[in-house]
Amino acid sequence: MIRILASKDAGRLLTRKAARMAEAEAAVAPILADVRKRGDAALMEYARKFDGLARRSVHVPEKELLAARAGLAPDFARAVETAAQNVRAFAQKQMPAEWMRRFQPGLRLGQIVRPLESVAAYIPSGRYPLPSTIVMTVVPAQVAGVPRISIASPRPVAEVFGTAALLGA
Repeated sequence: MIRILASKDAGRLLTRKAARMAEAEAAVAPILADVRKRGDAALMEYARKFDGLARRSVHVPEKELLAARAGLAPDFARAVETAAQNVRAFAQKQMPAEWMRRFQPGLRLGQIVRPLESVAAYIPSGRYPLPSTIVMTVVPAQVAGVPRISIASPRPVAEVFGTAALLGA
């Protein structure tokens, strides 16, 4: 869109965007400070306030995830499985290869690839839940060999829980 704007108009747009970002940062800074200070107690308070969390914990029991998985419409579950297969195949092609070379006597260089210990993926679930984001974040982490994969989602719906269970997150 910026390409079709006159430069003077693009400048105004970018200035407005920067002002909105500053407003957002000012609103979020005290929340982050509170969570850093009070930890999980503050996290639960804000989750209740902003996301309507009614649980005692942000952790979702496995049996609830499995029930959501069992309740997925068959066509939806097949679509998730197909998408996961496609993303998995692509992620496997993207995996960096380990290598080690001797460049000269006493000089050996290389690359060792190791997965992260854990990954947490944010899954949007406000007005428009995006279970596809689970596929696009969880599957590459699985391919990379990440042993602990978690998701976080405000107001998740059954499709979010079911997709997470289907993929083992």
